Amino acid sequence: MHWHYFQVCRDHVTRYEAIEAKIKDARNSTGDRHIVEMNIAAESSQRERSVVIPIVFAAMCLEAFIFDYGAQHLSKSYVSDHIDKLEMPSKFVVLSELVSGKKFPTSSHAYERLVQLVKDRNSLVHFKSKGFSFAELQELAKWHEEMNAKLRTGMYNAYKCVLEVMKEMYNLHKNQTNYFATFAADAEYHA
Repeated sequence: MHWHYFQVCRDHVTRYEAIEAKIKDARNSTGDRHIVEMNIAAESSQRERSVVIPIVFAAMCLEAFIFDYGAQHLSKSYVSDHIDKLEMPSKFVVLSELVSGKKFPTSSHAYERLVQLVKDRNSLVHFKSKGFSFAELQELAKWHEEMNAKLRTGMYNAYKCVLEVMKEMYNLHKNQTNYFATFAADAEYHA
């Protein structure tokens, strides 16, 4: 399942970028300003829905991968009983050492991305709304833009995180796995 979760992540990064291009084109349009603004608003709404999906699905991908990794090399009951309640970064550290004899490198960029992915996912899953009065509409617009920028950064971190974590897992196993290659392929192949 983890590979499918990553495909959903990748597809929505691509969708987000396509929507961004449409918004940019609309902003440069010479058409009726009212219609242009309505189109931008509609595209912006789709963009906002698309940006959260890669973050959540990248986290799902890595959670599913690390559980399967532990279950295949140790046992499902061992992982369920002793590992599953750990935070995701800790699961990678502990399970990689138990399986390969080497710890997942906590000083790596991949680990930093993993820690950030968990924070980003948690902030989405446990989102706290913020109220604004009518007089604070300027503050609302600023907050909204800051949130969009943070989500955009989180989306790209999520996508890169999966690739970098898989690369580290590949390296921990002395390049004797297909962990990275499976995720690095740009497209699905059909016979």
